[in-house]
Amino acid sequence: MAVIVYGTHVFTKLTGYFGQREECPFCHRVYKKGYVRNSVWAHLEYIPLFPVKKTYFKMCPVCGRGVELKNKEAKAEMISAGEGERQEFEAYARHILAKKPKGIMSTDSSYEFWIKDMVSGEEILVASDITKDTVKRIKKSRGYKKVPIIDV
Repeated sequence: MAVIVYGTHVFTKLTGYFGQREECPFCHRVYKKGYVRNSVWAHLEYIPLFPVKKTYFKMCPVCGRGVELKNKEAKAEMISAGEGERQEFEAYARHILAKKPKGIMSTDSSYEFWIKDMVSGEEILVASDITKDTVKRIKKSRGYKKVPIIDV
């Protein structure tokens, strides 16, 4: 008797920062919006076979809140934005060892998620007192390839 595993998997990729600098209604920071592409693929035995759906999210690079866009609408916005001043961010997490809990069953929520604006050099704390799994979820939802964890 064989078991066949099938389903879908979402691949997330940050496509870039486009448009004019605008203020986020939630965190009130002024930056270009980031565009993240989510591709849903059907898989068989964990091997991606074909794309099922593709959506784009236009989100604030700091707080991560935004709106879902249709494929054509997002591509039109990214093309019409053109090239302007550059905007670049680096994301990283800090693991604060002094706050690390002791005990077998305790949850380690001593991580902080930071964003650094590479143009101005400003560092912004996005989330604190979070777990390593939450750091991974933030990384995946924003389409980052790598988020280094620095022990402090």
